[in-house]
Amino acid sequence: MANSTLTRIPEGCELFYDEVIALRSRVAELEHAEASLQRSLKDLADVKFALDQSSIVAITDRAGVITYVNQKFCEIAKYEPWEVLGKTHQVVNSGCHSKDFFAEMWSTIAQGKVWHGEIKNRAKDGSYYWVDTTIVPFLDERGIPYQYVAIRNDITAFKQAKEDLQHLNEQLEARVEARTQDLASTLHELQQTQVQLVQSEKMSSLGQLVAGVAHEINNPVNFIYGNLTHAGEYTQDLLDLVNLYVQHYPDPHPEIQDALERLDLAFLTEDLPKLLSSMKVGADRIQKIVLSLRNFSRMDEAEMKDVDIHEGIDSTLMILQNRLKSKGDRKVIQVVKDYGNLPAIECYPGQLNQVFMNILSNAIDAVEEQLKALDIVCAATYTPTIRIQTVALDNRYIQIAIADNGAGIPESIQRRLFDPFFTTKPIGKGTGMGLSISYQIITEKHGGTLTCRPLPQGGAEFIVTIPTAQGADTARTGAA
Repeated sequence: MANSTLTRIPEGCELFYDEVIALRSRVAELEHAEASLQRSLKDLADVKFALDQSSIVAITDRAGVITYVNQKFCEIAKYEPWEVLGKTHQVVNSGCHSKDFFAEMWSTIAQGKVWHGEIKNRAKDGSYYWVDTTIVPFLDERGIPYQYVAIRNDITAFKQAKEDLQHLNEQLEARVEARTQDLASTLHELQQTQVQLVQSEKMSSLGQLVAGVAHEINNPVNFIYGNLTHAGEYTQDLLDLVNLYVQHYPDPHPEIQDALERLDLAFLTEDLPKLLSSMKVGADRIQKIVLSLRNFSRMDEAEMKDVDIHEGIDSTLMILQNRLKSKGDRKVIQVVKDYGNLPAIECYPGQLNQVFMNILSNAIDAVEEQLKALDIVCAATYTPTIRIQTVALDNRYIQIAIADNGAGIPESIQRRLFDPFFTTKPIGKGTGMGLSISYQIITEKHGGTLTCRPLPQGGAEFIVTIPTAQGADTARTGAA
């Protein structure tokens, strides 16, 4: 009963008592909050101390004005605290980052989000340094940032090592690229050399063969040709003598009469001169063929000399005469010559003849393929034709154009026509070296050009342009 009397609340004081109780509770909450705040402040102080020892710290207000920097900041930026406080981070801006870079950073932290990235700054002495940066916004009760804490770590050595490594890689890549180009160039030169050696050996063997055959044929042909004149004279003398016998001895002995009847003296007298004349024409033809063979081979002309280009073209056509003739149901290939008035050209005759041989052979192949591709009706109206035109462009250059009315050359193939070992012919029909060698002969040995163009009416035209006279450098290149 006594206890209940002591704790009894006087009448009319109940409300005051409730307020006291609430006040005590509020005081207890404040004391707890203060204790928590003190602990937080101690923790923050510990964190700040730790950051001051290991990280670069800067604090700015919401406007970006620096309000605090630690010793690490001053050491790396080489500024005294009073030189940066009250200023923005423009004081250490290196100018190495774009406006978009900083716009993205400020957009992130203005929204109360943490931003992380790498920034390149400039110190007071003009040197540059890299920092790995984390910017933490502090928010007020409305959730609006009122200050920003930038915590940075020096990564200059790492970035420098990375840049050095990248630079080294770039140097290595450049060296590898240069070495690769050198090897590619060497490989190309080796391929060209291989082509030249193979083709030179081939043409040398062919030239020796042609020259040898021409020489061997020339001797007996000259013997026959030279004696045919005398044989004709002797035969005519004998025929005249026989005619005199017939006139003065109209009644020969029966045995002679029988012999005259068997011989058919009248026919023999008429046909024998024709026979000898025909033999002379044949021998003359063989002489011309031998001369063409010798002109084509030119084995004794290793140096440049002035020559008649038309003579070289005609000699090549003579060699190819068998391919131009009609065969079975294949028509003869017409060769139309449109020769201009050309001066003597200083060149390597044998090599130019090789070019003419390659181009003309390809032209013959083109019209033959066109004939095979046409049906009977179209083939009947098709006239396979090769046109050769020469013209003097000026006092310094001449041009030889060799055109055919074959199927033509697709544009995709035209770009590779002069590549070594490129051919569109079936295996065993071509090596792909003829046009490549021709291109080298014209461009490298004679300082000219060799091009190919399609013709509107069908077919293709190869155009050779060479100077009329070669310079000293060109001659040395050719002789090499």
